Amino acid sequence: MKILAAFILSLSLMATSSFAVSLNAPLVLKMQEDRTMAASDFTTEETPEFDWGPIKFIVGVYSWLLALGGFAFMVVGLGELDKENINAGAMIGGGAGMMGLGALGLYWVF
Repeated sequence: MKILAAFILSLSLMATSSFAVSLNAPLVLKMQEDRTMAASDFTTEETPEFDWGPIKFIVGVYSWLLALGGFAFMVVGLGELDKENINAGAMIGGGAGMMGLGALGLYWVF
């Protein structure tokens, strides 16, 4: 169990460090220049960038299935809780985790 926790922690640390942005002075000044130019130009139209690629479609489908499966797992766990099943708490927790991962995937897609 400790190996799984260490793996998840190291994976999360690698993911956050790969998306880190360096805020050096030239980058900050460049961003300020872009804002001033955009503020003075009144003819620009803002269009939202929404890119539907095959990866986002696949992740979206699996996220829906994961969220729905997690919800069903939680419902079954709540039903087993009345029967005093010893694994009911694990089923509820696992279902909540699955729903959370599905929601995170859906947030990334949309």
